[in-house]
Amino acid sequence: MQKYISVQTLNLYLKRKIDEDNSLQHVYIKGEISNYRPHPSGHVYFTLKDEQSRVQAVMFQSHAKNLDFKLENGQSVLLMAKVSVYEVSGQYQLYVSEMKLDGIGNLHERFEVLKNKLQKEGLFDQSHKKTLPTFPMKIAILSAKQGAATQDVVRTLQERFPFSRTILFPIPVQGVGAYKTIIDVLQKVDALNFDIILLCRGGGSIEDLWNFNEEELARTIYALNTPIISGIGHEVDYTIADFVADHRAVTPTAAAVKCVPDHHELRSSLQIQKERLVQSMNNRLENKRLQLNRLKNSYLLKNPEALFINQITHLNQLKMRMSHQYDMKFVLLKNKNDSLQQDLKNAMTYYTKCQTESFQRQLMILDSLSPLKILSRGYAIVQNEKMIIKSINDVKTNDTVSIMLSDGKINAKVE
Repeated sequence: MQKYISVQTLNLYLKRKIDEDNSLQHVYIKGEISNYRPHPSGHVYFTLKDEQSRVQAVMFQSHAKNLDFKLENGQSVLLMAKVSVYEVSGQYQLYVSEMKLDGIGNLHERFEVLKNKLQKEGLFDQSHKKTLPTFPMKIAILSAKQGAATQDVVRTLQERFPFSRTILFPIPVQGVGAYKTIIDVLQKVDALNFDIILLCRGGGSIEDLWNFNEEELARTIYALNTPIISGIGHEVDYTIADFVADHRAVTPTAAAVKCVPDHHELRSSLQIQKERLVQSMNNRLENKRLQLNRLKNSYLLKNPEALFINQITHLNQLKMRMSHQYDMKFVLLKNKNDSLQQDLKNAMTYYTKCQTESFQRQLMILDSLSPLKILSRGYAIVQNEKMIIKSINDVKTNDTVSIMLSDGKINAKVE
């Protein structure tokens, strides 16, 4: 008969076996800090990773207090640890007793300095991020030519949206100065009027990804006219290129997913929308049919005069009121017109009388001033050929003058 053991017994057995292996009691190992989780007790929990693998680690407070640097994600470290099994979860992990920064540990500090600098300049602001096209038809992929990440990206794009044209532009994704080639390719691709650019690379250590943390590359990405998605490393990996790109994906494959819609989902969505539209149209037609039937059978349509009886009555009332008001207004206007005519007649009579009397007065004044009237009183007008004689100095002896009297004119000679 088989004897069954508990999970705890199995985990304790494995823990004892590993603890008895002297080669696992003092392991010197190199890796990158990620998923850093400090505990209020002073213990430090984190994941130690390299390009291919990762392992959980813990550094208890008694050892962590001796660290001479601030532990942060992304740091490359050298550590001494003991390998053992945590019997509660059955997971093996590192129990770290010593840790120091690797020779490239300052890369993380350079990363933070550059990140803060570019952030203050506004290169990460959302206001500068370009909108991704909904249906990109020309997609440029910048990635390693033979990389597994590249194959995943191409396959994902083709599976999700086979209508787009995808072109791979191979680039070096690590190595000294690789970023300069990436810059050159980016600038050339940007001038080719692609709908979108995917910048992709698989995971790795901070030094492997460092080309994507170069300031010159960040500024080139910021200046692109083409929308760009960065899919660099694993989910826990962040580069400066991620922050300055228009959109960041956690992995290269996720970048491909973000780039294009799934045509299967689109077809399904269209089918659903079509069914909803047809149902909506049928419902609307049915409602209109019922409404039409109600109208056809309504009392008002069968007795159309009932639609207007109130309006007709109201119109007749208005006509009667207007006729009455018109008669009254006509009488008032006629009376007023008669009154105005009489006033005008009286005014004209009075005006004529006044003008006649004024004319008579003017005639009397004119008559009193007439020279003939003066001559009739015994006066005369004496003149020679040139002028009227007003003084004795105006004539000489033997001058001939004419004398005008009231009833005629005589000639005389001056003596």
